[in-house]
Amino acid sequence: MEPVTSLLDKFFQRNDPEGRHYLFTKICENWRLIVGAEFAELASPVGRKKNTLILGARDSIIIQELTFQQEELLKRINDFCGVVLFDNLRVELLKGRTPLDVPLVQKTGAGLEPRRPEQLGGLLDVFPKGSAIARCYAKYVEFFNKNT
Repeated sequence: MEPVTSLLDKFFQRNDPEGRHYLFTKICENWRLIVGAEFAELASPVGRKKNTLILGARDSIIIQELTFQQEELLKRINDFCGVVLFDNLRVELLKGRTPLDVPLVQKTGAGLEPRRPEQLGGLLDVFPKGSAIARCYAKYVEFFNKNT
């Protein structure tokens, strides 16, 4: 039996031999750092197609401005990657698309603590002894009794 890591390596070598998807993900995660706050406010990555990076902008004036700055943006991005990953830049209107430099799920600072129900344990005698539901409910009661 082959180890999972070996299978994953083969999969990625076959489907993304140059690591383009990984590098694109890193670009999205570090967008503000790569292009600077000024450019990051104007546009965000929304996709890629072969050697073209697709950026989303909020209006057409920004698209025109970024077109003039295309060479500088591509240089910063490719310098970050250490290879020439993109040789072209396409800027489009966002039109409701979600920029890829914004995390979709925000981690909270602390987990929620479960609250102990007021009438906990009142059903222990209701369920048939030894049944799956009785065992499950007993564990539920035990969980809250340990944590109080």
